[in-house]
Amino acid sequence: MKNLITLLSLLLLISCATAPDQNQAVITDINDFQSYLDIDRDDLVAELKLKIAPLELDTEEDSTRIVQMSRLAALNNQLYDVTGDIKYLEQAVSLRENVFKKTAIKPESSRRSLAQMYIKQHRFKEADSLMKSEAANEKQDQLVKFDIAMELGNYTEAEELLNTLRNLNDYNYLIRAAKWNDYKGNLDDTIRLMEKAMELAEESGSENLMLWSYSNIADYYGHHGDLALSYKYYLKTLELDPQNDYALKGISWIAYSNDDDTALATQIINKLQSRHHIPDYNLILSEYASYQNDEKKALELRESFLKETNKPAYRGMYNTYRIENLLAGTEAQQKSGLELAIIEVENRATPETYDLLGYSYLVNKMPDVALEIHKQFVQNKTFEPLAQLHLAQIFKENKLVDVAQPIKNELLEARYELGPVTYKEVEQI
Repeated sequence: MKNLITLLSLLLLISCATAPDQNQAVITDINDFQSYLDIDRDDLVAELKLKIAPLELDTEEDSTRIVQMSRLAALNNQLYDVTGDIKYLEQAVSLRENVFKKTAIKPESSRRSLAQMYIKQHRFKEADSLMKSEAANEKQDQLVKFDIAMELGNYTEAEELLNTLRNLNDYNYLIRAAKWNDYKGNLDDTIRLMEKAMELAEESGSENLMLWSYSNIADYYGHHGDLALSYKYYLKTLELDPQNDYALKGISWIAYSNDDDTALATQIINKLQSRHHIPDYNLILSEYASYQNDEKKALELRESFLKETNKPAYRGMYNTYRIENLLAGTEAQQKSGLELAIIEVENRATPETYDLLGYSYLVNKMPDVALEIHKQFVQNKTFEPLAQLHLAQIFKENKLVDVAQPIKNELLEARYELGPVTYKEVEQI
């Protein structure tokens, strides 16, 4: 679809259609995004590889050509984003490391680029170490340092950095202030800041800034329950970037969790998986299969995810998802999940990783340990629905039903975010 649906047609859609089991408005319509699903990516991949070939020859002939090496790193990174093939990300990181080592004069930009690649690989401590250099004191460095501090759970440092960057007319400040408010549980302020950032992006005419703004505000609108707006901005993302798989994945979740249209949701993910080979899609399809009571297929997809992400190339990129799925498995897998949760807290001690650690102890029949962890590191420190669900389950298992009940009452409003499968766990508290 080249023209976005108008507000009038959206209102008509809302008034005329409801999801079967929720009395909710049906939001998605395949006619809005079918053309984006049908796009063939082979030409784009071929074009990127064509650009890579001469640069590889240049750098093989002369390993000091850091400009060509930097371009090669960017192209490999783009190939990873387009194909999902992890080997391209590894190559991009290796090239960035070489560029940084060989940049003797003004290495600030190459340092930041390498740190951002480490973040992408979830090598947060290495990124942090890299950016601790006394030379890393430019404004752009401070922005990357804030991103790393948030990932590592260094919130005092993150807040101090954010305060030094404060400028309500600066796009990069606004999107980080939005992230900070999301962490604090201030979703209304988060959206207000993102809307301001989106205005600046549109005024600038920068397609990259608009793309980032539209896709992220679509997520925030979804968290807020504004699903029509969420859908609208996923479509706006696709209008700018017809190959944006992230937006299509978001639309798939709306079809599944709000519209109760698992067939459409599955159709979208199957198409994405055929052209973008990341492990995430198996987890999504596993949930869809479970919702349709096909537990055999759901298990096969989970096991496929666990096998793929156990490869060394993925490093710790999928640790949190691996923990969740190991805990849903056999007794031996549940023990492995606990072991990995301990490692992940060592990697980055955030309320979310502590939540997984506490929940791992609960699943491994140590509810008292789980309670201690959640009371110290999770309760009132994160407002993510899944963490709140685990907190309520831990309270209940420790016979603190009266404490769990108010949390359950709030979670009864979080069906869309949790999804119908996980929502069943809320109802059982």
